[in-house]
Amino acid sequence: MHNQRFFSYLSLFTFMMIILVTANNYLLMFVGWEGVGVCSYLLVSFWFTRIAANQSSISAFLTNRVGDCFLTIGMFAILWSFGNIDYATVFSIAPFMSDYIVIITGTCLLIGAMAKSSQIGQMKALKKLWYNSDFFRTLIYAGNISNTSESVGPDNISDPEKSQGQGIHQQGTNGKIFNKIFLQWFIGFVEGDGSFFITRAKSIFSIHLHIVDLPLLIEIKTQLNMGSIHIGKNSCLFTIKAKKEIETLINIFNGKIYLSKRKKQFHKWAQNFERKYAKCLNLLSSTYKPSLSDNWLAGFIDAEGCFLVSVCKEKIIQRIVIGQKDAELEFNYLSNLLNGYTEKLKEHDRLVINYSNLSVIICYLNNHKLYSIKAKSYDKWLEIYNMRKNINNLERIDYIFLKKKASLINSLRKILA
Repeated sequence: MHNQRFFSYLSLFTFMMIILVTANNYLLMFVGWEGVGVCSYLLVSFWFTRIAANQSSISAFLTNRVGDCFLTIGMFAILWSFGNIDYATVFSIAPFMSDYIVIITGTCLLIGAMAKSSQIGQMKALKKLWYNSDFFRTLIYAGNISNTSESVGPDNISDPEKSQGQGIHQQGTNGKIFNKIFLQWFIGFVEGDGSFFITRAKSIFSIHLHIVDLPLLIEIKTQLNMGSIHIGKNSCLFTIKAKKEIETLINIFNGKIYLSKRKKQFHKWAQNFERKYAKCLNLLSSTYKPSLSDNWLAGFIDAEGCFLVSVCKEKIIQRIVIGQKDAELEFNYLSNLLNGYTEKLKEHDRLVINYSNLSVIICYLNNHKLYSIKAKSYDKWLEIYNMRKNINNLERIDYIFLKKKASLINSLRKILA
């Protein structure tokens, strides 16, 4: 009788372990995980007439439940941030995700694993992981997301002054000292992804991005020392509404916008602000043109650029594409600047730079860093470019390896689409 019960428990344990190790997604893994936990409890308490066995089984069961709580949190965090729980999808997208998301979900999964095997002593390694990452900094920034009076310290994430090695500053109307290099990037980024809109006769500014670019909005908010961030399910929104802050923004953009359609939107938006508050801000007509020595183009690529690699059989197509609606005249100038060409795709204008002419823009991007999630896409895209340049004989290229590299870049494009 006892033998039948024991081998029934053992067989069920083996079955659940098979589900656990062969699962292709986190849900099936969780089913196997829970099954193994239940079977462990049954096997430990097999001699139920012994008090020590009962105490050990209850202790193991409760410890496992603690791990299950963190595992469940980690699994839901993966579903919320990645939009999928399949291993293949999550692993392919993970290199492009924010470090903060990876650390938080990874920490939850690690605690779940430690509780399952009662390896509480490994908390020391977890603490070291936290201290060596930006995890605590993220919590501090997240706690201040709705605070518009935070100060900018020397430890800000991706500080443009530190990364570019320059310290050119401009003072805003609120007394805030801005980094001029950041402002160049910011104006270019806003011309691609920003929004000047009017609601109820009030001028409002916003930037709406995918949740993976939340650290970028935190950086923008920190650098500007204004605005607020609102987080949705798969998106995040940065808005500026306060009167003094809008006036500061107008001074930032005044006379420095490149795209014609953006100039019109900005002037209408700024004039509405002048009428509402009876102010005269001396709006300028902009004659600005981007160059390879300023940061505008890096910001615009962060907003509207796309790094493309296509590997089909033994043919590789690699290029950079920048798209924007109603920008034919401006893109003609940029195409001459970057050795590209323009084309029309439905209502959108596109600037395309093919593989043979990429040297100019690569040189530019090596000196003017990207700050959005596209920076990771560019790094992997550049790996493929360098690999092709360093191999004279194309027959020696591992096309299967390149195809896997290209799939990582394409996974990011699907997220941001």
